[in-house]
Amino acid sequence: MLTLSAVTADAVTANAAPGQEAGESSDTRAAVTMDVGTHNVLRGAAAFKPIGDVIGWQEMNDPADRKRLKNKLPRYNHFIPKKKPARAVPISWRQDKFTFVRGHAVLTHKGEAKVTPNRYVTWALLEHRKTDERLIVMNTHFISGAWSKHPDRQGRWLKHAKKLRTVIKNQHGKHPKLPIFLVGDFNRHKALKLPANVEYIRVKGAKGVPIDQSYATDTVRTSKVKRLKRFGSDHHAYRFTATF
Repeated sequence: MLTLSAVTADAVTANAAPGQEAGESSDTRAAVTMDVGTHNVLRGAAAFKPIGDVIGWQEMNDPADRKRLKNKLPRYNHFIPKKKPARAVPISWRQDKFTFVRGHAVLTHKGEAKVTPNRYVTWALLEHRKTDERLIVMNTHFISGAWSKHPDRQGRWLKHAKKLRTVIKNQHGKHPKLPIFLVGDFNRHKALKLPANVEYIRVKGAKGVPIDQSYATDTVRTSKVKRLKRFGSDHHAYRFTATF
């Protein structure tokens, strides 16, 4: 078991278990129920709240933001990738409920000065402590304005979406029985069509699709997504309950 508050992609690759994955071999699976949250924290300005058992954060741009995250949520562990721009989209989980197996950050497209940093999809493979069931959590943040005031950015947005689909396909191919959860700031009011039966989860009471979105494998039983407070951000936080 890894008991660390932040781990790098390079460090965790060496901890991959050989052979068959735990949580994939049993015909009778124990149920896991958990809350999944997502929040764009306005470049680290928002209050960090324990909005889920697993949480994807966006705009955690600076080292001070990530330090404050660890201080404010001491009961959580965090996957903070080694690559600097990818550190803006970390994944947190309650340390009493999950252990970290491994994770990685995948580049979706290169950045450009005064336009966008390099963009990434971050994923973490977690194991539930009580049941040994495993799951894959993904977090991402798309370039802004591509579908509003900056149509010249659509190429980058579409490249990001294509890379995200590839990451999902790859993880599903390696772990076909594991549920996949995806959250993030998609910067488009439209749900993505994704592979591996990963489907958009509607937001309770919302008309249309917000730019902050949540997805899960269709075999997972989920509530509708609940819109929470902003907690000092310009984005609402969101949370849904999942059982698998």
